[in-house]
Amino acid sequence: MNWDILGQQIWNGLLNGSIYVIFAAGLSLVFGVMRVINMAHGELTMLGAMLLFTVTSGVGLSYFAGAALVVVMMALAGFLVNRVTVRPFLGHSELVVILSTVALSFILLNGSLVVWGSTPKGVDKPFNEVLQVGGVYMTTAQILLVGVCFTAVLGLYLVLTRTKLGKMTRATGQNLLGARLIGINTTAVYDATLMIASGLAALAGVLIVLISAASPNLGQPLLITGFAVVIVAGMGNVGGAVAVGLFLGLTEALFGQYVSTFYRQGYLYVVMIIVLLLRPQGLFGRR
Repeated sequence: MNWDILGQQIWNGLLNGSIYVIFAAGLSLVFGVMRVINMAHGELTMLGAMLLFTVTSGVGLSYFAGAALVVVMMALAGFLVNRVTVRPFLGHSELVVILSTVALSFILLNGSLVVWGSTPKGVDKPFNEVLQVGGVYMTTAQILLVGVCFTAVLGLYLVLTRTKLGKMTRATGQNLLGARLIGINTTAVYDATLMIASGLAALAGVLIVLISAASPNLGQPLLITGFAVVIVAGMGNVGGAVAVGLFLGLTEALFGQYVSTFYRQGYLYVVMIIVLLLRPQGLFGRR
């Protein structure tokens, strides 16, 4: 076995897994708290990438300033997503909410194609020196991606476990009626939940451009992968989504290297089907 190739694939898997983690954490948070499947989550990530392209190439902001601005803008947009496409339909069936977010997804996708076109757009990276660690090659931009991912996950953990907002969010997710009876403003919690999830989606978008191009078409494939991660972990389990996202990113890269590149993406869905057959609630879910 060539250990350099193995190390390179582990690093590549860590990069993909980092994106899966950030994306799936937001998707899982919304379902865990609101019991809502946000079909527009992929388009929010796509908007993060495309808006970063606009503010860096059009306005002239640096990558870091542009990324911070985009994440804040998209977090604020999460408030509108809740008030316009989710909250008005929460009293109806789950299918109505799903269809509402599907409609938003198509609006954002087609609007982006009109504004930016279908051609992938490159974003200037803040730095892109190539480093060699043993036989593994990595760039400083890739190291930044992994570092930001783990920092964001730690920040989300601290918010959910150490802050008043986090405690109210977890209480609302566990028992909506009980949370209301003890005086928690669940409407504000729902607003905050979608704002955090939208910010995470945008963060995934601004990180993707460090290893790929920004494109209006990047949201849908990522959404499908994100659902695979969330389902394998257990719907609504944010910690499980983080663990499974990293695991699937790593094993997907190894599968592509040692088994089949052609069937690499199918590997994720085979794992999902096996988990659903053996443990329908997911690896970290409860019955």
